[in-house]
Amino acid sequence: MYNNYSINQTVLIIKTNWKPKENHPARMINQIVEALKIKDPYIFGRPRKYDLRVLLKLILFVYTKGISSSCRINTLVEENLAARWLTQERSLPL
Repeated sequence: MYNNYSINQTVLIIKTNWKPKENHPARMINQIVEALKIKDPYIFGRPRKYDLRVLLKLILFVYTKGISSSCRINTLVEENLAARWLTQERSLPL
């Protein structure tokens, strides 16, 4: 069978059902940040587009990997399953 596809296709959304193991750093970071119960109301300015908990999880995860460059963080979010799981498979503005 031949599948017809185009390399210039604009959208291909593939959700993953991957979950980290019990001792994975991503799962531990998720548990720690969720235990903080961060609820920051929008007092000034425009509402945030991204959840502060998701951004904190990502920052903590990339520091465990030794990454500090925003370009490398963006690449990690696109390519790493654990980072995609922590960010709920959203692209982030970095």
